This record gives sequence, C-alpha cells and structure tokens, in this order.
Amino acid sequence: MNTDFLIRKKEYLSMLESSRYMCERNGLDMHMQTLPEVTEADRERCKNHVTGHIRLMRKSTPEYYQAVADTLAANNSVLLYLYENFDVFGRYGDKKLKDELSEKNIKLGGNVGESVAGTNAAVMSARSPSSTWVIGDEHYLDAFKPYVTFAFRIKGKYSRNGYVMIITYKENFDERIYNLFKLLESTETIITTGHVTKDVIMRDIVQRNEYSRGSTNDIVIMVDNSCSVTFANDMFYDFYNYHPQETINSFLGDICPELMSLVSKIAEGKKVIGKPVELVHPNGSREQYFADCSIINTNMRQFGALITIYKGKIKKEEKPADGNHARYTFDDLIGVSDNFVQLKRFAERISATSSPILIQGESGTGKELFANAIHCTSQRKDKPFVAVNCAAIPRDLIGSELFGYVGGSFTGANRTGAKGKFELADGGTLFLDEIGEMPVEMQSVLLRALEENCITRIGATKPINVDVRIITATNKDLTKCIADGSFRADLYYRLNVINLTMIPLRRRRADIKELAEYFLERFAHENGKNIHEISPAAVVAMTEYDWPGNVRELRNCMEYSVIVCKSDCIEFEDLPQSITNLERVDESAKAPEPEGTELRMMSDFFTKQRLEMAKKLMVEFKGNKSKVAQEMGVSRSTLYRILNGAEDTHSDK
Repeated sequence: MNTDFLIRKKEYLSMLESSRYMCERNGLDMHMQTLPEVTEADRERCKNHVTGHIRLMRKSTPEYYQAVADTLAANNSVLLYLYENFDVFGRYGDKKLKDELSEKNIKLGGNVGESVAGTNAAVMSARSPSSTWVIGDEHYLDAFKPYVTFAFRIKGKYSRNGYVMIITYKENFDERIYNLFKLLESTETIITTGHVTKDVIMRDIVQRNEYSRGSTNDIVIMVDNSCSVTFANDMFYDFYNYHPQETINSFLGDICPELMSLVSKIAEGKKVIGKPVELVHPNGSREQYFADCSIINTNMRQFGALITIYKGKIKKEEKPADGNHARYTFDDLIGVSDNFVQLKRFAERISATSSPILIQGESGTGKELFANAIHCTSQRKDKPFVAVNCAAIPRDLIGSELFGYVGGSFTGANRTGAKGKFELADGGTLFLDEIGEMPVEMQSVLLRALEENCITRIGATKPINVDVRIITATNKDLTKCIADGSFRADLYYRLNVINLTMIPLRRRRADIKELAEYFLERFAHENGKNIHEISPAAVVAMTEYDWPGNVRELRNCMEYSVIVCKSDCIEFEDLPQSITNLERVDESAKAPEPEGTELRMMSDFFTKQRLEMAKKLMVEFKGNKSKVAQEMGVSRSTLYRILNGAEDTHSDK
C-alpha cells in the first residue's frame, strides 16, 4: 500500500507511540479480535446521545444521510458518529463492512475509546488539533488492523463535542479515498460551525458526483460568501505549493488572484461553465485550464461557491440555455411546522406523475416555488420549465403567447413567426399562474390543447404535437368562478386532477421565525450590514401578526427592518408599524395565543419591555400620555392598556 501522498508529522508519530504505550500500561490485550459485547444499557445510552447531541442529527435531512451512505458504500467505507466519550450513535455506509464491524461489536451503542478499542483514529483525534489517520498495524488491537481509520473532531457553535470516524479496508486506501474523506471532513466542519447545512454539500458536490467520481487531477476549491477558502484538495496544494494552514480561511484573492473572476458574481448567484483560466505556478510558469464555478446553496440560501479546475473538454451545462428552467427544489422550501412538512411530502409524492396539478392558495404563499420543486423532482427535471403569468398578458395576446404564431399573422408580428409557451415547454412542464384570470374565450382553446396534446400556431393550419405537463395556480375560488360564468367547469375538472392547497402563514406560525432569519441573512448580506439576530420581542410580535400578505409580506418586512436597523440585532422598534401597532386587528379577529412555553415566555418578556419603556417615557414627558404614545408608536388607548397592566401588576404585590 503506497501512502507517500499522506504526510505524517513527527509530532503525530510521537502521539501515536504515546497511545500505544497507554494501551500496554492499561493491560489491553492487543490480540483481541472483538470489542466487549454491547449491552442493553449501552444501547439506551446511545439513544440518549442521539436525541440530545449534535445539531446535525436534528436539523439535517434524511436525504443527506442517504447521500453519505451511498457515497461511502460505493467506496467500501463506513462512517461512525461518536459521542464525546467515544460511544457510537450513528453509522452510515457499506453494508458488508457494517456487518463485519458489527461482528466485532463496533456498532450502535458500542465504544471505541482507548481503554476499550486501543489506538485508533478517533482516539488520536482527541490528542490532535487536526484530523488523524491510523493505518493497518498502527492500530493497537488486531480487530482494527485490516482497516484504515480516519477521524476528526466535531466541535462548533451549534454542537456539543463529538467525533467522526471513517473506516475503510486497508487495501482500498489510496489517494482518491484520502481526498474523499478530507472532503467529508470539510463538510462536517462547515456544518458544525453553523455556516451551512449538510444537504448543501452533499447535494451540490457528493450526490451529483462532481468531485468523488471526478478526475483526481481536478483542482477543487470551496469558498464562502466572503471568498474565504473553506476547502481545497491536494491537487490545489500540489500546484500552488501552499500549506493548508496558510490556505484555509484565507481570502482567495490573496493566494490566487487569477481565480477571483470566477467568484466575482457570487452575490448574483451565477454559475460559470467551462471558462478558460490561466493559472500562475509559484515558479512563474503559466498553464491553461478550464474552470467551473457552481453556487452552493440550500433553502434559497447561498453559502459560497465550488470551483473545479480541469484540463480537457469543457463540461456541458446541465440547464437549458434559454432560461426556461426551474430554480428551486424541495430543499429550498423553508418550514418545520407539521402541516407544511406534510404538504411538502404530498407534493414530493405527486411529482413522479405527469398528471395535471392545480395549486390553490392565497397570494404570497409560495405557489410558484412549489411548482418549481415539483418539476425538479419529476422525470421531466432535465427538460424545460416554462412559467406564464396569465394575469400579466394582454387579453388579445394570450393566444399568441401560449400557442405561438406564423410570420405576418397579425399587425406587429415577427416576420419569421415565434414559438409559443407550449412548444418551448415540450417534454417539460408548463406552469400557468393566475389561471383564474384567463379569458373565457381562451379557456376552450386551452382545453382542446390539453385534450389532444397538440397546438396550432395562430395563422397556421398544421397542428404541432406537444408533450407537456400542466401545473396551474390561482388565488381564486374557481368553483365560485364557475358559478358566475367566468371559468369553464370542463376546464376546471381537466386541470384539477391533483389538488394542492397552500397553507397561509398565519396557520404555520412555527415557521415565521425560521423564514424571518433566512430573509434577515439574505438582506443583511445584500445591504452590507452586520445583523445576525432578531430580538425575542420582535419574534413574538411577528409570530402574533396575521400576515395577510403571507411569506411575501414577511420578506418585505425583513427587508425594511434590515434597512432601518442601527445595531446588530433586529429590535421590536425596527419592525414596520403595521406589525408593531397592537390595534392592528379587532379583538374578535385575533389569532389564538401561540402555543409553547418558550413562546409564552418571550411574549411575557415583550410585554414587560413595553411596560418599562412606557414608565420611563411617562417620567421623561412628565405624564403627557399623547407624547408618550407618539414616541412609542402606539395609540393612546393602547398606551392606557399598557399602563393599566402596570397598575394591575403593582396591586398584586
């Protein structure tokens, strides 16, 4: 086994020797082929670790774990999540190797600490500030000698301490596996420091095999939104002759200025495919390469970019060049409330079909986002996604927009004619938004096109066959439109094969804080502001508000709040007046009290804050209630209620 690519420092070898000495001193039998039996108590302790441990175990999607498992299985490897005392509470990867490790009691509930399992990479990572490798006979126990173990600590802003250990067969270990494991390390590091969620990296790198199955000669670099390097592979270090310590967290422009043009459009979310670049070697020589730069994002959040530099043929762009493609997936739909999660799951199930879908819901609830996600999960995902706003097209032009026209068919027409949206969407999905606004006379033409799977351009006589999946959306009650004659019943039943009813934001209040934090991060970045959090009082105010404009209104609210905020935290007074005015709703129309102890505590905190503010202002303005109310941005009647609360509180003492 050639391990020349693996640099082992003298200090590391000294720590390795120290661990082996401790194993001998503790009387550990080095010829053990199995670890101690895992008891029921061990398994119970393991369950407790899973429920109370690292954020990644609670926040990441199942799709991520499946991607990890598939990637490791393809490389005959297994990943173990370890608690801070080296208890195993998670295993992913190759089934054959997992079964083999289970026979050795290296399984859920087991322990791989030094006193039990001898010298291994997890034990070494506890002694080392960086990731560690233990290869074959370097392990103390015979149980581990057929393998290579790799481990690193997971310790960050959002996590408790723990370790990740990856195990692979000794004969399987080569430079490609080394690079893959280092990439996984970078992924976990980014996650546990709170910069990005797991599905980001796996979806954009590993799951799409941009790196793990790519050429080992590719130079791979990952940067965050500020263009600081978060990961680089060994090909990068070999070419530039840099050390990881002088690379990671460094500004890309300082170490590789020639690459800055690739990431200069990060803020715009643009992707670069096959751009010629000239790399400057430390010796002064120059080499010509091609480069791709793809945006790393999830939940509509952008976290940086992945740069791949290669020689040879330009890689093909995956998306249609005309812009007719979906932008969002189900990963981009933010929400943790039960009803929203169920809606997403239902939408994912129906994605596999080609049946028409009617999406109904209030304005601003995300109907087009769901249409995008359904297309991206369907069998048509590699084909066009064409969106049409029926309300935005003039009445006399909607026919030509949908079905196209031949040259000279009407005044102002292009002499060469033009394709309609049906033709542009052929093989893919046609999304008709605001379908309730379509003129009645066009509804019959649309129905015929759907029934016959063909269209005829305006001015033409020859029909054109099309294969299009139809998704429609409306904020109207189409049954009422049928009753008043503005919508055809036969078209309604043709479109409403599968119905998806969107949930207004007032019915998914548990999602308000998460959505607000997403928009905060986005607008803070766009406006160059250092704002990181939302105060409890502001959260409660937003949670209690009914949001008639739904997510769109929340977006506008956070954009406004970021602009007016003067500190690093969005306070109650930074919110729009429509939200801070407590008289915004009649008593009869008030939403139910938010559930949950934490929310009630925040509500109490909010009330006390306003009370204290009112008391101070009453002193400052010498009891002038009009001036106090004006200063607080509330009406006099609201101020009276706040002060009455103070008198009630005082009388209880």
